[in-house]
Amino acid sequence: MSGGPVLVRGRTHPMDRPGRVLDWMLIDSGRIAAVGCGEPPDDLPGSQAPRDLRPRTIIPALHDCHVHFLQTGLMDLDVDLGSTSRFDDMLSLLADAASRHDGSVLRAHSFDPDLMSDGRYPTMAELDAISSTVPILVKRRDGHSGVVNSPAWKLLSLPEDTSGVDVDEAGLPTGTLRAQAYTFAIRRVEGFLTRDERVECFQRAAALAVTRGIGVVHALAGSKDPSNTDVELLLEVQNELPIDTVIYSQMEDVDRVAALGLPRIGGCLLLDGSFSSGTAALTEPYADREGTGVLYYEDEHLTAFFRGAHERGLQLSVHALGERAIGQAIRCYRAAAGSETREARHRIEHCELPSDAHIAAIAGAGIFPCVQPTFEFLWGRPGGMIEKRLGPARAARTNPHRTMLAAGIPLAGGSDSYVTPMDSLLGIHSAINRPNESERLSVFDAVGLFTSGAARASFDESKRGTLEVGKEASFTVLDDDPFDVRPETIRDIGVAALYIRGEKVGV
Repeated sequence: MSGGPVLVRGRTHPMDRPGRVLDWMLIDSGRIAAVGCGEPPDDLPGSQAPRDLRPRTIIPALHDCHVHFLQTGLMDLDVDLGSTSRFDDMLSLLADAASRHDGSVLRAHSFDPDLMSDGRYPTMAELDAISSTVPILVKRRDGHSGVVNSPAWKLLSLPEDTSGVDVDEAGLPTGTLRAQAYTFAIRRVEGFLTRDERVECFQRAAALAVTRGIGVVHALAGSKDPSNTDVELLLEVQNELPIDTVIYSQMEDVDRVAALGLPRIGGCLLLDGSFSSGTAALTEPYADREGTGVLYYEDEHLTAFFRGAHERGLQLSVHALGERAIGQAIRCYRAAAGSETREARHRIEHCELPSDAHIAAIAGAGIFPCVQPTFEFLWGRPGGMIEKRLGPARAARTNPHRTMLAAGIPLAGGSDSYVTPMDSLLGIHSAINRPNESERLSVFDAVGLFTSGAARASFDESKRGTLEVGKEASFTVLDDDPFDVRPETIRDIGVAALYIRGEKVGV
């Protein structure tokens, strides 16, 4: 919308307060110059080339506050196992891909044994039967465990003391890798990607975001491996992408992040694992298996890292699902930042099973959880994965988003793509229609997770997240109004257009 002020007409939810609806916005130089209800004034500038978007609905540009950016783009290049629930069909998909594979490692994603007829992981022997020469890595949907065949096992060369390698009665590896072993495997395999392949992954992930009306992605990039340069590469190309990226550097090297000029560090920096892989750190054993999960850090190490980052003025973000991990994050944030936690807006990603005491502590400290409502929509139903892992009583306490908002806790919404689709409308739908009715959100609060709350999570509320005078004219145009349609149909609303600072980007 270059060339002078432009009037945009359409039913608009600015998301600055509940119930407010606008009829028009005046956009000038990529920002909102004026807004109003009813007919715009006759002397309003920009009427020469109005943009009439009626009868569609306008909301602030959607955000996704938790996206594994490289891995999301990589999904298009890997084998998708999420379309089948039959074990034999899954093996057939892998066999077909292996017969045509000419790269270093055959990667497959979205494998979910809980949805499989056999309800189990494939064995190394079964994958060897598919190919004894092509290295194969099958990634579980949650991103916390996977399976390899013999060629991949040899290629990985895991250190002998690596934890998380499942073995059989003879002490031989079954092919299943969890926790540290899986993390090591992923880093090693992704290390084979070329620079051009990585850039292509960023471009694919950004293009996918556009189709879903997502204008801002909190992109998790890099790793603790000092040789990984994904953060630097994303910084190099981010201005060429059609969306805005907020980079979360997943490393512990405070000096390196500060030297790059980034204001934040962490992201999905794992304090524990996941419910589905049995590695989220619980206070009581799992309902369907032994153990209470894994904590990856000692308090002393974590507090020292937090303190070093906080003293450099960096916002911190860590992954914590289970009670023990959430408690550790709160404890170490407090030890590192003291009374300054509220101003720092340090984040906890997922925060799925907080206790009442945790909720009170998070509210008091001003810690900012980034939550994924789609987890509950997909796995929170009676008899679903969460209930199987935790039992009914604990499953009823997971992801208490309404309770947290009522306690004054600020929340931001994300997908954890590639674990669930990068689809903020699905996230909104999930927050409103989740199985546990007592934790369902209003439409305003659900949309806020992915707009106004999301912007606050990255200190960007002064420039985006709501459609107010002076802010960026970045907005998503929807075919229907999520405030008016039946709640169960919100996920089906189409995205008509996405505008970033007044300019339309392809949908």
